[in-house]
Amino acid sequence: MSVVGSMASASFNVLTGLIDEESRSRSNRHMCRKVSLILLKDNGLKLISKMPERILEKTEIKPTYARGKAYKYRVKLEHGDYAIQISLVKNLWGKVKGWINVYNYKGELVYRAKYVDGELRRSIGNPIYAWIVRFVAEELCIPVKKTRLGDEGG
Repeated sequence: MSVVGSMASASFNVLTGLIDEESRSRSNRHMCRKVSLILLKDNGLKLISKMPERILEKTEIKPTYARGKAYKYRVKLEHGDYAIQISLVKNLWGKVKGWINVYNYKGELVYRAKYVDGELRRSIGNPIYAWIVRFVAEELCIPVKKTRLGDEGG
């Protein structure tokens, strides 16, 4: 992700590199799903594709697999917002792997959680942002059996 620049008069930053994708291989054995979200400071979790007022540019890009579509976004984030990028791949045996990235309003990666078959584990970042990953997994009904996000007490 990169911040293109912040407007001096306005109170937002421009973030590029968020991707929405839904694609599958020719054999239908592999599937890739990427979802971009914004956690608004005052209004909850929203899909970027459902927020046209925040999208500055939407570009169609080549998807990971042969069949499907992918889009890359330039969005504006206000102070206190978080951008979330989820990427999941399902293989021919039904195993799901991927990650959930959390970016602050400046476009800096503040937390990454790895997802492997129902287990969420902290990869990069400060555990104070683990609540965002838990909230996203709960809101999107991502099946989670076990978590090791670094904020567990004990």
